[in-house]
Amino acid sequence: MRIVFLFLGWFVNIYFCLAQSVIPSDSVRLNFSGQISDFGTDDFNQLYYIRNSVELNKFDYKTKELKSFSNRNILEDLNTQNILQLTLKSGFFNLLILDRMLNPVQDPIDLSANPDFIAALAAVVDNNYLWIFDPAREKLILWNYRENKIIRESVILNDEDASAYYSGLFYTGNKIYLSGPDKILMFDEFANLEKVIPVEAHDKIRLYGKQIFYSKGQKIYELDTKTAIAESIEIGFDFDDFSINKDFLFVLKDKVVYIYNTQNLF
Repeated sequence: MRIVFLFLGWFVNIYFCLAQSVIPSDSVRLNFSGQISDFGTDDFNQLYYIRNSVELNKFDYKTKELKSFSNRNILEDLNTQNILQLTLKSGFFNLLILDRMLNPVQDPIDLSANPDFIAALAAVVDNNYLWIFDPAREKLILWNYRENKIIRESVILNDEDASAYYSGLFYTGNKIYLSGPDKILMFDEFANLEKVIPVEAHDKIRLYGKQIFYSKGQKIYELDTKTAIAESIEIGFDFDDFSINKDFLFVLKDKVVYIYNTQNLF
């Protein structure tokens, strides 16, 4: 029995780790009326947020320059991880691709255009291709959206309730990630399943390169894809959202963005 308790204690310490508390190096207040429904940053330390669900804003917190985009539809699912472009959904079924000046680089992509699949989740690969997750068929699908043609499909994932289970699809570092509440599926660039990574219940999930980050309560965790060990950072307060790039961790709380240098965090 003593050996069992020692093993459990070792496992808890390995998985959760002792959280270190951190102090922000800077902060910025976003002065506007309304609410933020999505938030992100890029490698140039620009802040992006969707205001009142219908207006995308780009804010340079050093120069205070603000740019906005709106097409009078509901905007959601903001993704800023691509260095050249960002994506978001408009009106639930259209995928928008914008450059860093918030100019559309092409017409909206109609995710309902192909009758052969249901595009519940989508992740941009390049100027021709999207990865799609179809919960009805329980497959990943590589779609040439310019020619409206399916290029590749994964095997059936065999989840009992895939439509309710998966909530995030990401393509980064030539890997595909399909995230659910307690696990993340990692695929190679041909949609071959490489690994199932267990993850505890969480609030938000963000990917940067091949790193996975998620938040829970007052902490942000970096999840090692090889060992499934999560290292934590104690922020010290409940927060609304977070984003991360190569230099900084950005934590959003009540329209204030707290900025942490990542060199000593993970």
